[in-house]
Amino acid sequence: MYELMAECCDQCLMTDKAIVSAARRREIVKETLRKDNAFLCHKGTMVDRDIACRGHFDATGGGQLARIAGRLGAITEIDWRTLEPVEPKEIVK
Repeated sequence: MYELMAECCDQCLMTDKAIVSAARRREIVKETLRKDNAFLCHKGTMVDRDIACRGHFDATGGGQLARIAGRLGAITEIDWRTLEPVEPKEIVK
C-alpha cells in the first residue's frame, strides 16, 4: 500500500509554512523530479513511516510509484494529525 497525506500538513514543503528555505525546496523538488519519486512528509518519517507529502504529490504527481499505486487503487490517504487512515472521499456525480 502507498501512503499519502490526505491534505497538506501545517509545515508542508509546498506551502509558505515550509520548514525549509525556498532554495532548499527548489533543490528537493528538482531532485525528486530527476529521480521520479515522491517527497516523504517529515511527520511520517519521524515515526519511521514512508508517507508521501500531499503538496508535492499534487504539484508533481508523486513519481513513478505513486502513478503505479494510483492505477492499482493502492493509495491510502493518511491524516497528518493522527497518522491514521482517513475514509476515502465520496465522489458525488
